Amino acid sequence: MRRLLIMLLPLLLLAPALRAQASKPAAPTVPPLLDRELFFGNPEIAGAELSPDGRYIAFLKPWKNTRNIWVKKVDEPISAARLLTAETKRPIAGYFWSSDGKYVLYVKDQNGDENFNLFAIDPAAAPAPGADAPVSRNLTAVKGVRVEIFSLPKHNPDVAYNGLN
Repeated sequence: MRRLLIMLLPLLLLAPALRAQASKPAAPTVPPLLDRELFFGNPEIAGAELSPDGRYIAFLKPWKNTRNIWVKKVDEPISAARLLTAETKRPIAGYFWSSDGKYVLYVKDQNGDENFNLFAIDPAAAPAPGADAPVSRNLTAVKGVRVEIFSLPKHNPDVAYNGLN
């Protein structure tokens, strides 16, 4: 009995300290900070859309750290995608297909002046020699005016109803 008491005595003396330690709440752990780039940086690929005629897929992807429009044929791998716009100052915010699939349409301003013009580009067009992307056609080349697209009639792909400020 005495031997048992001698063996249990250290446990009995440590019991209050062990109980106090167990009842203490664990120190709160702070989650790691997430990099701003995850939320606000350029996505690898975004906004993919199939052309109305089913021949192409267009999408947004960075080029020289600026979001641009790329296109590829449906049966091509993503690595075969071609650059359609070569903007380096301001990202292309979005784009859409003409109702017949002949053109990719997008709006952009000049160096942040907030006066947007409507541009069209043929997804099959090749860049001129020495150029990175084909030339886009400015459909509303008006300086100091902001263009807003109201409607693109499905049955008349050559018409666009726009508003000007």
